Amino acid sequence: MKKILLLFFIFSFNINSQIKGEYSNGNGDDYRTIIFKKNNTFQYFTGGCVSESFGNGHYEIKDKKLYLKFKDQNTEFNSKYYSSSHKIIKTTPNKKDSITIKIKVLDEYENPFPSSYFRNRTENLGVSDSNGNTEIKIPFSESYYFIQLSSMATESYPLNIIPNKNYEIEVTLKAHSERKEIIQGIILEYEIIKIKRKTIELKFGESSLIYKKN
Repeated sequence: MKKILLLFFIFSFNINSQIKGEYSNGNGDDYRTIIFKKNNTFQYFTGGCVSESFGNGHYEIKDKKLYLKFKDQNTEFNSKYYSSSHKIIKTTPNKKDSITIKIKVLDEYENPFPSSYFRNRTENLGVSDSNGNTEIKIPFSESYYFIQLSSMATESYPLNIIPNKNYEIEVTLKAHSERKEIIQGIILEYEIIKIKRKTIELKFGESSLIYKKN
């Protein structure tokens, strides 16, 4: 009984304390690395033979869960970093509870880009139709709202807008470049299964992931 209580105490202490060091999961074809740093900050790298991504931010351990909260980049940084681009075609006033965002997605040759995916920090928002069009309704707000666009073999392009009016936006998605994509404006939530001195076992959705300390 004492051993059980001791193990419970150690496990409870670990999942409520900070993590430090570099932990990796996978191999060169499909890898993920999290570097836990001081002051609950982290760096995250993921990729494989097709694409690579990275991001940074703050992490939190709460109720046996690990939250990776990725930092937003500002509009100026994104416009310089990404080859893709957008332009606001039209805005109209709206004082209702929700606003409408109409987005037309084009490829780099200005053809309609169907099956482009839209998501905010936590959920999917929709997919563009055969003409590259989609319509999104979100709550009225004076704070920035994050939308990320992506499709096969393209950059994952971020949009930050203030949803206090209706928008018509045109986005040009460019092919994925050799540089790494930036993960931003999202929160990854993991269930903590075990934390040991050299390994961390996490559950993400239906997948179990074992990260080993480098």
